[in-house]
Amino acid sequence: MTTKKSPTRLYRIPEQGKCMGVCAGIADYFDIRLGVVRVLMILGALFTGIWPFVIGYFIVGFILEPKPRDLYDNPEEEQFWRETRAEPDMTASELRRRFRDIQRRTTELESFLTSRRFKLERELENLKD
Repeated sequence: MTTKKSPTRLYRIPEQGKCMGVCAGIADYFDIRLGVVRVLMILGALFTGIWPFVIGYFIVGFILEPKPRDLYDNPEEEQFWRETRAEPDMTASELRRRFRDIQRRTTELESFLTSRRFKLERELENLKD
């Protein structure tokens, strides 16, 4: 059962994990240190009962797919998706701000290209040649 690769999906990372890579996948997904996740998993198992926790861990390990090696095209794309998963609201507002800025610059460029000044400067450049 293979599904389409998605940068927003939770994967397990067997290469970085001690057992199946579930903790490594959780650490990668939430962008926190792997050691912190492992300690939290051990504390969770001790305080909630070891066997249900171990069984749940293995069920999650079998459900999650391994992280594809070619999930990201470059490090910048990986960083973008990490930030998106960590703070999706901030990322959406940042994208809105960027689009507004692009729209503003495009409007300014259109105004300049349709202005008399641009036509005059272009005609002067043609006279120089």
